[in-house]
Amino acid sequence: MTNISQNLDTAEAAVFISVNELKKRNVQIGDRRTSVTLEPQVWRILHDVAEKQNCSIHDLCTFINDRKNADSSLSSAIRVFLMSYLHIQYRKN
Repeated sequence: MTNISQNLDTAEAAVFISVNELKKRNVQIGDRRTSVTLEPQVWRILHDVAEKQNCSIHDLCTFINDRKNADSSLSSAIRVFLMSYLHIQYRKN
């Protein structure tokens, strides 16, 4: 564990882990409205990705919902999508 704290700047991430509370928000999936529960940091990243892709949160959530496994929750699918998206962006740099 010492190597991680010596090699990575984890202080900011550690704060997010300790203070995050889930936030429920409504999103439009196609022509139906549903609620999604995510951590505030995940909501911020979702907004950032939607902005970068020139679409709305609703469009991005619909995109994710249309491609997720039927057994997965939308909240889980959003988290996995964002981790994958950020990982791809990281690897490009």
